[in-house]
Amino acid sequence: MIFDTSYPDKETTRKINKAVGLPYSWKERWKMGGIGSRRMTIHAISEDYKKYLNADHYISTASIELRPKGIILHFRHKLQVYSWIMPYEALTIDFNEYLKLESSDQFIKFNDPGNEKFIRRMIDAQKISNIS
Repeated sequence: MIFDTSYPDKETTRKINKAVGLPYSWKERWKMGGIGSRRMTIHAISEDYKKYLNADHYISTASIELRPKGIILHFRHKLQVYSWIMPYEALTIDFNEYLKLESSDQFIKFNDPGNEKFIRRMIDAQKISNIS
């Protein structure tokens, strides 16, 4: 699910919180060592979602936010801000040559190798969520 989060909207916030849980508290964020990734360069994305990204001649980036029941992928297109919601139960994480996130038959690949610590934290959070 992708939401336009350019402007605060209570209904959108409610849907996001229902799908991936409420944001972590400041104390929880501190204990976890942070809940957000650095911006990562997008290498490839599903055809259905290409319309949400910049034209091919621009470098597109996104960042990931951890939530208790999933992740939120934040990215921009022109002046719009979008949030792609990926619950852990529907999320597949592949971390080899690229970081590939797949949810509901849609995928995104990143080619930034500098976020290994955050990616491991995300994989651990998914494992813990699937055990619960």
